[in-house]
Amino acid sequence: MNETQPIRRIPRFLIVALWLLVAISAFATWKLKTQRDLALEQMKRKQEVVVQADENQAGDTEISLQAKGSIWPEEGIEDFSLTERSGRTVTKKDLLGKPWVACFVFTRCAGPCPRVSLQFYQLQKDLKDLDFKLVTFTVDPKNDTPEVLTQYAESVGADPEKWLFLTGDQSKIYHLIEKSFLMPVQENTGAARQPGFEVIHTTNVMLVDKDGRVLGKYNAGNDEEMASLRKAVKKEIKKDEKKSETNEPEQESKPKPVTPPKAGMISLSPLFSHHISSMLSSALVAQTDREPPVSEKKPLLEAAAVKQAPAWVLQLPAVNAALNGLATILLMVGYGFIRKGEKEKHKKTMLTAFGTSILFLVFYLLYHFALQSYTGNASRKFEGEGPIRTVYFIILITHVVLAAAVPILAWVTIRRGLKKQWEAHRRIAKITFPIWLYVSITGVVIYFMLYHFNGIA
Repeated sequence: MNETQPIRRIPRFLIVALWLLVAISAFATWKLKTQRDLALEQMKRKQEVVVQADENQAGDTEISLQAKGSIWPEEGIEDFSLTERSGRTVTKKDLLGKPWVACFVFTRCAGPCPRVSLQFYQLQKDLKDLDFKLVTFTVDPKNDTPEVLTQYAESVGADPEKWLFLTGDQSKIYHLIEKSFLMPVQENTGAARQPGFEVIHTTNVMLVDKDGRVLGKYNAGNDEEMASLRKAVKKEIKKDEKKSETNEPEQESKPKPVTPPKAGMISLSPLFSHHISSMLSSALVAQTDREPPVSEKKPLLEAAAVKQAPAWVLQLPAVNAALNGLATILLMVGYGFIRKGEKEKHKKTMLTAFGTSILFLVFYLLYHFALQSYTGNASRKFEGEGPIRTVYFIILITHVVLAAAVPILAWVTIRRGLKKQWEAHRRIAKITFPIWLYVSITGVVIYFMLYHFNGIA
């Protein structure tokens, strides 16, 4: 008897509202993609200029070293006065008397900076018994205050007694980098200024002798050059030790005691949890007695940005988006079957859609739990600015609120269908179907907005 009753339609205002949100989210995603493509193109051009400048400089350096010995000022780098993360003032004079290595990064960098900092951590670890300094100059001093640099230093496992982080007036830092170290640095502007790519700068690290003269540059992205830097630091220290022995022959040479780790010294644990340490035992963390070969270090350097999670965790968002997409297709197909009166096919398709959504829920919870465990942050932040930020959060909030209701609504709807309570099944299906479909579609939209068009992926 129930079969003959007219089918009640879904309220039009609900259909219009939900699909309007879908249309807005699709437009926002397209707009983000357009902006991202433009920014990528502009950034690519600028990076090509910087790379070409580095290559030209490398060629000039080689010729100059053969002809004159060095291209850097013979009198050494200019004097400077900058603020260390601890709050104390550091000048050129404070670094005289021992060799030091300089690099140029910024804390919110989404490009090569984590790799540069990881190379510095490896230098600190491999040459821990040698008397030299590591000095990181921020190229984004407006954002990188001493407090921000302190948090960053802890995250990369920096020893505060060996590794300094300097900030200060931007014009003075840029002048020092360009005029004394002869390296390029500039702020991004316009559409190219995306979150994480505010500054274009060199990835070269510079070796400076005890008198403040630059001896050479080494590309932090090249493991062979970093190995050469280790040898150069050792050679420079041995040369200074020989000079010291020559000047003071009557003093008994005593082996330098190895300073034991201090109780408050930053260890590698803030950078990697013990889970990651065991997973990467063949790479950076487990290498205590030997220099890791290039084949072992490269995967780590590419994957282990500051507080980075393992690759399988980072792949889960794409898997979840695929499951949402599959659920969307199954829902549409299932709806088509019931419109044609093919109840058995409708039943199997909707059960498959329900299973897909449950699988998504499991992977979704696993991803956020794992991200919290490995990085200390349970979610990824949306860094878009302007109207698109408002659109994103409207989509996100409606998605989250409705997603919480989907498992209950879907289960009740399916249960009534399995019990052949057709009228009750139809009534709740008219509510469940559009909400479930909206949640599945916006799940895919949010993935693209957050992981592909959020600044630069």
